[in-house]
Amino acid sequence: MTTAPPTYTESVRVPGWIIGLLGLVLGVTAGVMTGVAIRNMVGDEPIIEGAGAAIFYVTFAFAVLLDVFILFNFTNLALKVSSQGFEIRYGLFSKFLRWDQMKSVNEEDYRWTTYGGWGIRISTRGRRAWSQLGVKSGVVVRVDEKGEVRSYFVSSRRPDELEAALKAGLPSSPAETPAEPAS
Repeated sequence: MTTAPPTYTESVRVPGWIIGLLGLVLGVTAGVMTGVAIRNMVGDEPIIEGAGAAIFYVTFAFAVLLDVFILFNFTNLALKVSSQGFEIRYGLFSKFLRWDQMKSVNEEDYRWTTYGGWGIRISTRGRRAWSQLGVKSGVVVRVDEKGEVRSYFVSSRRPDELEAALKAGLPSSPAETPAEPAS
């Protein structure tokens, strides 16, 4: 069995300055915490010891792991439209919308205030967002999930192409189907 190739793929990467900023935060955090660890001794008495030292190193490890987690999971939003549906992926996190769930798709600008920021967002009235910082455009896909209508905003640098690919796969409604000629 062969599957049809995807009809649309896009990699929506975070702007380079954001990656640089995250790298800077990681570097400063590592530098400051390493500096504190190296200067742990003043004369013969440690500056931090016991539980304080344990908290210090756990905090350091947590900060580094959190930064690495963000870098690996949220710097690239991968979009794939295929014969099966629409896959949205942020690192370990993904959402798949089947064609039979999708009701409509429209190009829209992203309003971060509606969703409370960027990334994977859950808002009011069944609205969801898979948005990328620095990308102001995208599409809104309205779907039926277990009888509940939800709207998914998805960031795209080529929203017109994504919209066209999604509209091409939407199931046609009875109003769009040409009527049979009367006999």
